Amino acid sequence: MMRRLAALLTAAFGLASSVARAQHVVGVRDARALRADSVFQRFDRTDSPGCALGVYQDGRILYARGYGMASLEHGIALSPRSVLDVGSISKQFTAMAMLMLQKEGKLSLDDPLRKYIPEMPAYADRITLRRALSQTSGLRDLYVMMGQTGRTFAGDTIDALRVITHSAEPNYEPGARYLYTNSGWILAAQIVYRLTGKTLDRFAEERIFGPLGMRDTRYLADVTTIVPNAAEGYAPRPDGGFRVARSTYDGAIMGAGAVHTTIEDFGRWLDNYDAATVGGRDIIETMTTVTPLNDGTPAVSGPTQAYAIGLNVGTLRGLRVVSHGGSWAGYRGHFLRFPDQRFAVATFCNLTTSGPDSLARKVAGIYLGDRMQPDSAALWTAALDAAPRGDVPTASLRALAGVWRNVERGEVRRTRLVGDTLFAVGAERTRMVPVEGGRFRVGSGTEFRFERDGDAAVPTRMIVRTTGETVTYTRADTAVLTPARLAEYAGRYRSDEVDATHTWTVENGRLVVYSDDRRLGALEPTYADGFTRGGAVIDVQRDAKGRITGFVVESGRVRHLRFTRVR
Repeated sequence: MMRRLAALLTAAFGLASSVARAQHVVGVRDARALRADSVFQRFDRTDSPGCALGVYQDGRILYARGYGMASLEHGIALSPRSVLDVGSISKQFTAMAMLMLQKEGKLSLDDPLRKYIPEMPAYADRITLRRALSQTSGLRDLYVMMGQTGRTFAGDTIDALRVITHSAEPNYEPGARYLYTNSGWILAAQIVYRLTGKTLDRFAEERIFGPLGMRDTRYLADVTTIVPNAAEGYAPRPDGGFRVARSTYDGAIMGAGAVHTTIEDFGRWLDNYDAATVGGRDIIETMTTVTPLNDGTPAVSGPTQAYAIGLNVGTLRGLRVVSHGGSWAGYRGHFLRFPDQRFAVATFCNLTTSGPDSLARKVAGIYLGDRMQPDSAALWTAALDAAPRGDVPTASLRALAGVWRNVERGEVRRTRLVGDTLFAVGAERTRMVPVEGGRFRVGSGTEFRFERDGDAAVPTRMIVRTTGETVTYTRADTAVLTPARLAEYAGRYRSDEVDATHTWTVENGRLVVYSDDRRLGALEPTYADGFTRGGAVIDVQRDAKGRITGFVVESGRVRHLRFTRVR
């Protein structure tokens, strides 16, 4: 009897495992589809989150499949019908809503922002709606601003508008450059509401998703909503396994993000770029036309890419491409659309480390490789990974350790020598492997090299190259602060822009920051009067007599955020 029960249990568990592993497949699994499957092999298991893939040709799904689990808790596999948060891929839907209102005469992209959001500061008179929708507005990013408060936000529209409208200055003169920010898109959602009396989620359902038959697509305006077939978001744990990574924001993300959709539904949207059923061809043309900066040059957003309206437009391996990525909570997504070939790829994932952009490019290469130029990025990465290891004496490595700064980007990097090994120190410590040609390989696909000026005793510049960009950092004097020097910085600092007071205090030989009694973290002395915390660079300000008057935060999408010393 016991043997029979054991056999039944074994069969039941085996069936459950096979059911969980079974994936809903759309299309024919030909040789190309099998090669695409291999791209997602590391996810194709029952104990991992993963991705849903869509390959589209001529307005229909050519191949679609899920890899990994939509729910680890309930043993539900990902499929083309799994609903995932696509993050900033949502921006193109917001753009469509705004352009539909322009077509109806309710607004113009050349109108100033303050015409519709009069509570914005005066500088917003110089920001047009076009700038707000093309990442050329100079608006500071509200999420980075929120991160300086230490408070937990309800995540509603009131929170978002308060942060955006209290920002005292832009990052740069509107139209002077490209810098990604979510704030303009939050304002766009509010403009839709003020002009139509309908929230963006309702407007999109009536005017975009409904007419296109996107029955499983929505802007999620309430995070407590029960969404059928929703995939959970995950992040890896340092000690192995995964943790749930959910969004807690409601209206404070709608417009910039918040669209939840499926691979099957997204195909209907991609087809609209050719069919123009919703919006019309004039709107599609506007969305896919590169935005010029004030000097007439394109708003370059990456190698061979420039920003249009809610979309990146450019080339990939010689073919015209329209694309965008998305990242929110435990979700990551990317899509590539090749208009001349009427071909597209979408990868929607529920794991923070999934890398959907790279996955999408690999799948596109499988299907379009015979029409593409050689993959120079992949060739460069492979050559770097295969480069023979070099031999660098410890004394020479010592000269490469230090602090490196790029003022324009508001970034600081560190290199540190531990024993006879050089490390790049950031959120994690990564070994810098010397390779031939005086270079260092850092992880996969990142190269560091060092240059010096004339007869300088140590290198003065560090050049970091990836497949996406090359950035130069200059050496900054490393600061070593005694306890007495640390105590000089202790005090309270106030920013009315983010409505927060930071308290700097010395604890166990380190300078620690609190905001409203909540510990934000430790400040790392970096260079003279310069500190880092997380991804932020903090420059302490002094008056003519050398007294500390405050500090300025430079943090990627937020520049020149000022705190004044109050005690």
